[in-house]
Amino acid sequence: MVQDTSIVVRRASKEDMAIANEIQSVVNLAYRSEGGWTTESHLVGGERSTLEAIQEAIVDQTNLLYLAVDTLEQNKVVGTVQLQVSADHPGEAEIGLLSVLPTCQSRGVGSKLVRHAMDQMPLLGFKKAVMHVLNVREDILGWYEKKLGFERTGETEEFVWPDMLKDKSIHFLVLKRDV
Repeated sequence: MVQDTSIVVRRASKEDMAIANEIQSVVNLAYRSEGGWTTESHLVGGERSTLEAIQEAIVDQTNLLYLAVDTLEQNKVVGTVQLQVSADHPGEAEIGLLSVLPTCQSRGVGSKLVRHAMDQMPLLGFKKAVMHVLNVREDILGWYEKKLGFERTGETEEFVWPDMLKDKSIHFLVLKRDV
């Protein structure tokens, strides 16, 4: 059982290449399995991330990947989050690749990951956090707004892999907050 005090968030390092498969599994289970409340399997097909994308994220020195590990479970990876630099909006970074193993959801791991990412942002020179959330996910939108202080901007963006959508009308809503 995950306990908040046993979860540590740390930056991914080159040594994590050895567990890239495990990290990919966490991401895909969070987004595409039926086990958790964050699943998108009824909305989006295919894998959320490939092994190659995870390996690139591990070594990327610009878009930083953070891992939540459970110290009571031999540092098993239970979640991920990535800070993705905005090329179009200086001073902003997107919080992406947020994933928590379905068996560890609703226990504070996701909040801990997002808060850690937001704590890092000012140290890296960022002033605003940005999130893209599927427009049909009111449950997740509400979580980001009520628990983490994000606000809808009124902006929308197309889904990055439209051929994977099961409903072609789905798009992203853009949320932001100051850090």
